[in-house]
Amino acid sequence: MAAAVPLTSRPLDFVYFCFFLSHIPASLLLDFQILYPAQYVPSFLLDLRNWYIQFSADPLISGAARGAGELVWFRCFAWLELLFQFPVFLLGMKGLWNNSRSIYVLLLAYGASTATTTLPCILYILKEKSQVTEAQLLILLSSYIPFFLIPLTMAVDMTFRVHSKMLSSNGKAKAE
Repeated sequence: MAAAVPLTSRPLDFVYFCFFLSHIPASLLLDFQILYPAQYVPSFLLDLRNWYIQFSADPLISGAARGAGELVWFRCFAWLELLFQFPVFLLGMKGLWNNSRSIYVLLLAYGASTATTTLPCILYILKEKSQVTEAQLLILLSSYIPFFLIPLTMAVDMTFRVHSKMLSSNGKAKAE
């Protein structure tokens, strides 16, 4: 394990940690609703989703809520978020908190996966922009683009960290 360097002294790690922390309630309360059996979704969650749809006119969340068949890919992304990305939020926060370098490969995979799945969402929103007001489009893009850029940054950052670690390991092996 790396030396005890506080999370607040590692700016990118701190951003990643806060990103994961903020993503947990958003996933549980909104993103995963399309996966929950309808009879088990509490009314306050339905109210939250309906408010969000009315506020943002999000074509993905509203389409998934309606069961729009053409959005089967979005439902698959929700399953990926639940089964892979959500556990990474927790593991990633723990690894970042502890400054554990062993988490780098998982964060690289997470960043690549999330950036790859978020980009089609952004493009779909841009395709459907005639269905939303300019203000709603701005709201949608300002909420989706960080979920593309931060994971993309994470993937690139973790690639360099893993590469650096591999180079230093190779150098140590050659010296022995």
